[in-house]
Amino acid sequence: MAIKKGLFKTSVGRKNLMAVTGLFIIFFLIIHLVGNLILIIPNSFFPIEFWGGVANTHDMYNAYSHFLVHFWPVTLVAWVLYVAIITHIIDATLITINNWRSRGDKYIVTDNSTSTWYSRNMGILGTIIGVFLVIHMAQFWLQYKVLKVEHDLYELVIVTLKTWWFVLIYEIGIIALGFHLVHGIESAHRSLGIYPKKLMNVIKYVALCFSLVMAILYAIIPIIIYFK
Repeated sequence: MAIKKGLFKTSVGRKNLMAVTGLFIIFFLIIHLVGNLILIIPNSFFPIEFWGGVANTHDMYNAYSHFLVHFWPVTLVAWVLYVAIITHIIDATLITINNWRSRGDKYIVTDNSTSTWYSRNMGILGTIIGVFLVIHMAQFWLQYKVLKVEHDLYELVIVTLKTWWFVLIYEIGIIALGFHLVHGIESAHRSLGIYPKKLMNVIKYVALCFSLVMAILYAIIPIIIYFK
């Protein structure tokens, strides 16, 4: 049946595809966070003699951004990331639609005693993250990398995050991301079969801690810049 329908047209295949693309996106989130933490490093922390012409946070962040845009292996990985994000969104949408259809009777009583709020609302959380992603990319990626109308990305980020409602949008998006990560990491392990019963609680704990650390570190960057 799986071969006849195509691997990624089955429920299992789609969940595996979502797990793989999700884990790749998580890998990107870690790298992206490390780069963005440069924004809040005090200038006094930069060893000028080690970095050559890089004397402060402004120079360091722009040098990092320039490297990402002009180093071709990074560009290649970026295109893989775009494909992964689009695939992840389409796959999640198809799985959600299939789940709705498979429920049949809308009056059926569902037992939610063993599930969490965020696991039952991954679609809503994913939609919030999707809206946030569009705003984020329109503000930075489009202006700096595509249209090239902004050449000082550090200045663009600082000016943007001095606006309170932009900071609020970021905080909402990051909170949604944190909840999405907790359930997403657990689900990815289940989908890929890396979920032995003996390690079930350990994986859940690691997923929770990882998601919490990621959310906190991402969330403090706009707040620190706004009040700086």
